[in-house]
Amino acid sequence: MRRLDFEFLLDLLKENAGWEFDESQYFIIDKKISNFIREKGYDSVDDLILELKTGRRPLIAQVVEAMAFSDTAFFRDFDIFYRFQHLLLPLLKEKCRAAKKLNIWSLGCSTGQEAYSIAIAVKRANKMFADWEINILGSDLSSLAISKAQHGSYNNFEIQMGLNAATILEFFTYDNEQWTIREDIRKMIEFRRYNMLEEAIVKSKFEVVFCRNVLRYFSAEHQDAILRRISEKQPQGGYLYLGKNEHIPAVEKYYYRLDQSSGAYIAKGIGSALNINSGRLTDEIPEEPAMPSFVRPSSLIR
Repeated sequence: MRRLDFEFLLDLLKENAGWEFDESQYFIIDKKISNFIREKGYDSVDDLILELKTGRRPLIAQVVEAMAFSDTAFFRDFDIFYRFQHLLLPLLKEKCRAAKKLNIWSLGCSTGQEAYSIAIAVKRANKMFADWEINILGSDLSSLAISKAQHGSYNNFEIQMGLNAATILEFFTYDNEQWTIREDIRKMIEFRRYNMLEEAIVKSKFEVVFCRNVLRYFSAEHQDAILRRISEKQPQGGYLYLGKNEHIPAVEKYYYRLDQSSGAYIAKGIGSALNINSGRLTDEIPEEPAMPSFVRPSSLIR
């Protein structure tokens, strides 16, 4: 791919998705655009670029979706989900005990593994929330990713990333070389396509938002705007998870840091200081072996 074509694509992605890539992503973008050209039947990058320059919105949307990063896994950074289940959920039970309702948003959910991991963690804490209304929203820019998430079916390679044998057998069924999430878990989640550059069309306030390893691809200006919109959809003292190693300066305008090692924050506002003192996510909890990242699914099939 020529430099001019690469620069054109960078500008296209920045304008339509807010992503700010540089030359370090050249080979990734080159591979993705080559796959797109082959799948759509274009003769060359030049032919695709010429058509993109006509401003065809449906084609631009397809290219942007094809360029979306989809690095995901079940229980990615397992210690975070373990603390979410054993520390944060008990705090939220006490905080929201009057309403008996809990809203959680997986923002940039890709093909659904994160949202299903959240749902499984909540299900494991079911005794606390037996008579509660639990709503989990998963959103992503890619309509293809959302479609896969809605089906909740994963191949042997995908299912082995982050799940141990006991979890696979408890929450998935196997058929025709696909592992499908249990129906009661799937029904806990609503998946929607959502471009983070747009205003969030949701009425609910979310006690917890997972936006992990997503903002790093945006410009500083877009990071600020996105975090503002997220904070507006959270109650005072709501919790936000960014990636463990994400450094997003704008987050400090809207959130207090709870735990540097896990990327956990709490929304600013009246009562937040109290929540910080009583709601840290670094308290001691019973030790749990790390979730294995590799399981041979074929060994589970009888």
